[in-house]
Amino acid sequence: MYSSAMVFKRIVSLVAIPILSVLSIGLSMCSIIVVVGGILYTIGVDIRMEFWPDVSVPPYLGVPTGFLFGALLLAIAFLSWRLLKYLIAFWKI
Repeated sequence: MYSSAMVFKRIVSLVAIPILSVLSIGLSMCSIIVVVGGILYTIGVDIRMEFWPDVSVPPYLGVPTGFLFGALLLAIAFLSWRLLKYLIAFWKI
């Protein structure tokens, strides 16, 4: 029938599938928001971009910082989406 490793993998995927789906969709939307926020920060809209409480991003670096963090979030969303597809494909066994 089922080995203990297969049962454990199915139990883990029961928890991981909802988490990964919300994570991939949420990080995809956040990557767009970060890029738009970086553009608005460069234009001069009253948005705070800070790494730490005392370290602010200069306004001329708002767009590159937004693109950098947007790409980072999008890469994590893509990896979580691929892992989600793998776990869903595992259930079809």
